[in-house]
Amino acid sequence: MPVAQSKVNAILTSLRHRSNDGNGVWIESNVAMGHCLLKVFAQQNFEKQPQTISDCTITADARLDNRDELSTLLGIHRNQLAITADPTIILLAYQRWGDECIKHLEGEFAFAIWNKQNQTLFVATDPIGYRPFYYYNSPDMFIFSSEVKGVVAAKPSPNSFNEESLIEYFYRKGKANITVNMEVFALCGGNSLILRDDKMVISKYWTLESTGKYNFKKDEDWYDCTRELLYRAIEKRLNPEVPTGITLSGGLDSTCIANILSDLLLKKNKPLYAFSSVLPIGHKGIEQDERHYIEIVGRHCPNIIQTYVEALGAGPLSNLDEALDLDETFPNVFFYMDKAILEAAAKKEIRILYNGFGGDYWISNKGNSVIYNLINNGNFGEAFGLIKKLSKKEGKSILHEIRIRYLSHTKLYNGIRSIIKKEESNWQNKTFLHRDFLDNYSVEINKRDNYQTSLGMKQRLETGRIGRTISLLYNRNSWYDMDSSTPLFDKELMEFLIHVPERLFIENGIPRNLIRSAMRHVIPQEIVQRRDKQPYSPGCPTRLINQKEELIQILRNPGKQKISEKYINSNEIIAHISEIIPFAGFGNPSKIIDIRVAQAVIVCYLLDKLHNIGYSV
Repeated sequence: MPVAQSKVNAILTSLRHRSNDGNGVWIESNVAMGHCLLKVFAQQNFEKQPQTISDCTITADARLDNRDELSTLLGIHRNQLAITADPTIILLAYQRWGDECIKHLEGEFAFAIWNKQNQTLFVATDPIGYRPFYYYNSPDMFIFSSEVKGVVAAKPSPNSFNEESLIEYFYRKGKANITVNMEVFALCGGNSLILRDDKMVISKYWTLESTGKYNFKKDEDWYDCTRELLYRAIEKRLNPEVPTGITLSGGLDSTCIANILSDLLLKKNKPLYAFSSVLPIGHKGIEQDERHYIEIVGRHCPNIIQTYVEALGAGPLSNLDEALDLDETFPNVFFYMDKAILEAAAKKEIRILYNGFGGDYWISNKGNSVIYNLINNGNFGEAFGLIKKLSKKEGKSILHEIRIRYLSHTKLYNGIRSIIKKEESNWQNKTFLHRDFLDNYSVEINKRDNYQTSLGMKQRLETGRIGRTISLLYNRNSWYDMDSSTPLFDKELMEFLIHVPERLFIENGIPRNLIRSAMRHVIPQEIVQRRDKQPYSPGCPTRLINQKEELIQILRNPGKQKISEKYINSNEIIAHISEIIPFAGFGNPSKIIDIRVAQAVIVCYLLDKLHNIGYSV
């Protein structure tokens, strides 16, 4: 059946915010492909998509890191490489190696290739999932897009809400490939998809494995390699010819990235723009921000141009309609600050915005589970040696360190603790979702994360959960005509970290030791040595308290209440509002009631929004 032009137009209209530098469409009988272009890198100046070579047509969102290597293998003359776009290289790689081409590609990509000769659609995402790919599949049609809204624009009605997305929102568990739309799915990182003869097959082509490539004997060699790969992960994502920015908190992760970027850009006599979430000057509350550390970084990096972002008057319940448009799911409770930072960056015409997302997952992991894993593996001497070092460095008793580093990870300890403190609510695990709804997903919710850092990260990467967050940031930035750069999940870096001995995360009794030691001669010593950390958006509880009237209106609205009551206990929310109080620094993780209240109210509001735009909820 020929593709209707109206369907193509509907998709293009829904994605018009991505077409800053043009768009293109290719239609042939029952197949149509489109592309929206945002130019960030030099090779994109020669990019015209969709592109056809022989009987194959490609549309791609890609940045290749091994262009030189591929050009040699594919016979692209060096004089031609500069004017050869990345999608062209991918298409030539497909024509050379077929489905195996993805094993030759390094970088960030999501692409679809239509092979007219064998009537096959071949799709792939990069191993991590940096670039998004969403699809709808039925016996009559297959629709794909970089955004959910692009798929929904052409998908037959009706649209049904996928309630399992609530489990992902509140618990970060369940299926990583789902969306709020029951019929639209994500092709997660490291997967390929083949559609042939109306049959769709998804295959996993990449997993994170320890290959023995890295096997240093000296700790210093591990630190040197960490630093080298971090530099490489940042530099490969940089185009110094366009305005470059970073979300700078003054913490370890963003400071490391900022210092490396500053160094790289300084060599080109280019500035680095920094955007930081802070409290207003003269703030009278108990909350604190990281302005002091941000200024230290600014003095250390002479080419930083600093912008402080306060998001005055905004809070977790601000701009929720826009949040759904941008994130296409329930937004995090700090969306108001994310939005304010992106708006500030857009005013500076930033084209690449770096972030430090995910460092604490691995490269700057605190090492909280190292002692537990060492003891479980019978390495008692090494575990006790580290406990003594931690005790000395942190000024805590050995018994305290044993309780925190080992006992707190055991089922017995947590079982006893839950009995002793049964009157206290642990808001890390407790939500305002109805119990009968949660019972349907108890298996997913009760799954314990792997306490071994490398295995836990392997699981998060391979399920696609990490990639989904990274690609969400990427899509959000596209609304502001800028690329999103998340270097701390670089594939090469991940393949190194899986080899790193876990003890290095707390060696010498220093949490986050790996990145501290690797970067100790690069970043300011005040940052290397700091042990405190402030929230990304200080003052969130106060902002939510200031939105109390709006919060009550949402919960008491008869229409919204009717839609959301199937999932959310609004009366219980109201009963706990008085427990929201401001705090300094990071609060007790079990006391995150402000976040749980905000999440629940956001869900109430947006379920009604989905209902109003035609979703069956």
